Amino acid sequence: MTKYDEQFKLKIVRKYLAHKGGYRALADKHDLHHSVIERWVNLHRLHGVSGLAKKQVPGKYDVEFRLSVLKCLWDNQLSYREVAALFNIRSPGCIGNWERSYHNGGIDALIPRV
Repeated sequence: MTKYDEQFKLKIVRKYLAHKGGYRALADKHDLHHSVIERWVNLHRLHGVSGLAKKQVPGKYDVEFRLSVLKCLWDNQLSYREVAALFNIRSPGCIGNWERSYHNGGIDALIPRV
């Protein structure tokens, strides 16, 4: 079960977009960290309401998808957070794991574990 449902996230994003508070003010009001609201706003900007929806199969990205994420990261010199937003990946930290795995074991290390 997700901590915050899609409707709650959308309500906060809409407040931000309507200039009813900045990241920190809204975060303080709703007992959140400002980076959470920033992530929701960025996901909404890039993917619309679907960016706020719960992911159906978390962590089940195939090797081709993982490699395309890494190539985007390297080619555009983006941060894990920026690439995660572009590809609608909920956990930017997994991209770092994929990068370390790739550097340690090559493309075979990107094959998802079952």
